[in-house]
Amino acid sequence: MATKKTLKTYTQKMTTAKTAYNKAKSTYTKNEKAVSTLKTKLSKAKTASEKSTIKSKITSANKSVKKSKKKVTKAKTAYTKAKSNLASFKKSQAAEKRKATVKLKKKMITQMQKDKPGYWKAKRPFVIPKYPGTMHSYVFIDNTTESETSTSDMTTNSIAPGQYINHFVQNQPTQRQIDGKLGGSSTSKVPGLKKQYDMLKRWGKNGTEVELHHGQRSSNSAVLTSTGLTFDAPRDNALPVSVSLEDVKWATSEIKKSSKKKTTGKQEAGSGPKSVTQGTRKKAKPKAGKFTTIKKGDTYWGYHVSFGTSIAKLRSWNGYPDRKLPIGKKVRVK
Repeated sequence: MATKKTLKTYTQKMTTAKTAYNKAKSTYTKNEKAVSTLKTKLSKAKTASEKSTIKSKITSANKSVKKSKKKVTKAKTAYTKAKSNLASFKKSQAAEKRKATVKLKKKMITQMQKDKPGYWKAKRPFVIPKYPGTMHSYVFIDNTTESETSTSDMTTNSIAPGQYINHFVQNQPTQRQIDGKLGGSSTSKVPGLKKQYDMLKRWGKNGTEVELHHGQRSSNSAVLTSTGLTFDAPRDNALPVSVSLEDVKWATSEIKKSSKKKTTGKQEAGSGPKSVTQGTRKKAKPKAGKFTTIKKGDTYWGYHVSFGTSIAKLRSWNGYPDRKLPIGKKVRVK
């Protein structure tokens, strides 16, 4: 029965091949240096007998160089193959791991319906990693408000002659805001709810890809950009929370480097230096954010009215609770 190959097996083979390759290179370098030293001695030899002896040694040393060069080529091939095998194994392992996590997620959702039948029936929003690691990697939110914001940034200066000043538009990721609480049932316990909140916070800090389901709108691919917990509004067996998410999109193709074509002596028609034309697009410099100092009575809504920035974006930038903006602190408003 064949022994099952593991990551350790492929890693050891790659390490062994690398050591052999480095050893072969060292021997080859040493032999080349010996030939160079003998040639130097030959140039300084005075008698015919001395020259003949050195030439014989050079012939022998050249044979060693040739032999060691073949070993280097062979060792390099083995090393390259070992590295390729290790990379292929890691890739296959990653694919298997993803399959396992998808299977785990299906099992976990079935268990969630049994453990949280009330939340599931009421379609309370829940956050779950795209590829969860355990059966408890999910958080239900008993929502009171939900909001969704889609924004677009426009250029405010003309880029080329004859174009509108708002001709170029860049769409921003859809932002989602959920306010509510964790827990709230008779069986809820605050220590366990704090662990759920810490899990949300950890997903946000690690940039974990998550999914948002139920509620008013769902997302199959998002990241947590803000998590807030209010301690000054105690509730029985519950923790008031505020969560912000942004949708993410994966690139569908990789950037490929264009190969350089070999130039010939003949110049092709239309080739050669091109004249600079007026009206070419210039690179737009990124805008710096605008900040202001929080005064008594300031709110995100007030900033939204004054500067036109969405409330969801203000929350995401600053992270302060809506009704607890710290007076004297700096906030980004645009």
